[in-house]
Amino acid sequence: MTARAALLAALIAGAPAGAQGTGTALPGSALPGMTVPTAVPATSVVLLDGQKLTVSVAFAPGSGDAPYPPAVPFSKTSPAYYPASGDARNIHLSVQSALSSAALVLRAHVVTVPGQPALPLDRIEYSVNGAPFVPSTALQVIGLLPTTGAATFEIVLRLRLEGDEPAGRSQAVLSWSVEAR
Repeated sequence: MTARAALLAALIAGAPAGAQGTGTALPGSALPGMTVPTAVPATSVVLLDGQKLTVSVAFAPGSGDAPYPPAVPFSKTSPAYYPASGDARNIHLSVQSALSSAALVLRAHVVTVPGQPALPLDRIEYSVNGAPFVPSTALQVIGLLPTTGAATFEIVLRLRLEGDEPAGRSQAVLSWSVEAR
């Protein structure tokens, strides 16, 4: 198994036992009790031209520190937030490109369960380098690379629930790649 394959396997498998610590309030959450573990280490990946990082991301509200259903009602105007499961909740991505003008691009799609309605893709949100959370779409530019061709992106994932989603575990596949712009 190559080092990259081993790293991706570890990323998909989740955090090692004992990696979770005490929680703090999620950014943008007005609901009491919505927490995210603070001791979960970021998964570090180096992405070069021609490579793609594909991660299967799972969300299981109520399985961690944040209870489900939340203590107060949630809706479109007052959503509830839940972190991704395992190491996928916090990704440290170093990007290096030889392209004269490049961008980090995200492609996302929801994994559907037969006979169950699909989770709306925009309910999976991400924050890059501490910026406000942004809803996912099928294809989007995450960031432009500087002329040096190297950049680091701290990506945090979360699930936004508004009350009309299918119940249970939700899963999506996210792929990051460096592309010419």
